Amino acid sequence: MKREMIPTMEELTRHARIIPEINPAAVIAMLGIKQAAEDIQSSIMDVLTREYRLSEGKFCTLVVLHQRLDGIAPSVLASKVGVTRATVSVMLQRMEREELVHIRSDEQDGRGKIVLLTEKGRKFMDDILPAHYLRVTELMGKLTEEEQGELGRLLKKLAGE
Repeated sequence: MKREMIPTMEELTRHARIIPEINPAAVIAMLGIKQAAEDIQSSIMDVLTREYRLSEGKFCTLVVLHQRLDGIAPSVLASKVGVTRATVSVMLQRMEREELVHIRSDEQDGRGKIVLLTEKGRKFMDDILPAHYLRVTELMGKLTEEEQGELGRLLKKLAGE
């Protein structure tokens, strides 16, 4: 859903008269980044939701597990996906019922658990990831490789990395 909430330069200039440190161009640029990110995320997630009934959290969880052939502890998985341990626990229970993941005891720490993709989960991801990466590639194809690199550098700079 596209929101049109970016204030005008005139409105921001009025606010800058009250608080001179406000930079109207910076505010408009940041809100533009936010809107573009939401639009991009929506266009990508809409396909995953519609065609594969995947939430963003479930998709991110499956991507992390797909990359970790040796499995991963649920707490580390939660951290990598950016959700709470409770959230990842509920997701994993559902995914285990769907036979996408297997949860076993950690051989090094008998109290711990390790999550792995099942063969069904691995096949599912092997089937959907190429088309997903193609959609991302087509979306980013609006920019040259040089522009893509520059965008990546600028976004890292904004994120403080």
